[in-house]
Amino acid sequence: MNLQRPLRLAAVLIAATAAVGVWAYATLPPGATIAVHFNAHGYPDGFMPKGLGLALMPLIGAGVILTLAFAPRLATDQAGLAESASAYGVVLIGVAAMFLVAEGAIAMRALNPQFDVIRWLFLAVGVLIVVTGNLLGKVRRNGLFGVRTPWTLRDKRVWDRTHRFTGRLMVLGGVALAAVAFLSADHADLILALVVCAAGPPIAGAVYSRAIWRQAAEG
Repeated sequence: MNLQRPLRLAAVLIAATAAVGVWAYATLPPGATIAVHFNAHGYPDGFMPKGLGLALMPLIGAGVILTLAFAPRLATDQAGLAESASAYGVVLIGVAAMFLVAEGAIAMRALNPQFDVIRWLFLAVGVLIVVTGNLLGKVRRNGLFGVRTPWTLRDKRVWDRTHRFTGRLMVLGGVALAAVAFLSADHADLILALVVCAAGPPIAGAVYSRAIWRQAAEG
């Protein structure tokens, strides 16, 4: 599974995340604190010193990208992963971009207390869900990522149909989440929308995979 190009792009995004942190550190006054946790209403309720708070996203992001880079080596179905390399690479880049967005939002919140971190983060998550859903139909059967149920792993046709179905739902869910993030005045709506739009399509896909497998077995 060749991930050299997406890994390079992901590394550039993580480096950009660190650069945003360095810029914000230099811009903020000495002794400033960074809001790193927000309640359901969008108000900060967890703080760190600016150095540690701004280093958090680049460090976690680097760890996540390294984990995603090495994970395919542990998978059993290398052929399916090789066929899915382009989709996996785009998702990897998208995850790295999320850390850049998160760092930028945290830095902006430190510089401008009126900046709405939650809204912008959820808008970015909606975009990532749309991108992932659009690619899901191109993911071939493997043991690492996708809607991995006993029925999809057992039957290639069930895998393909399930992923096309789930991908469409994810695109719709991502658009809905982005719309709620852009339009809603209540952050509690955002939390509910995230749960429904992110968890709903995979759960529906798992149920669908069982249904079409049973239908094929009976027919």
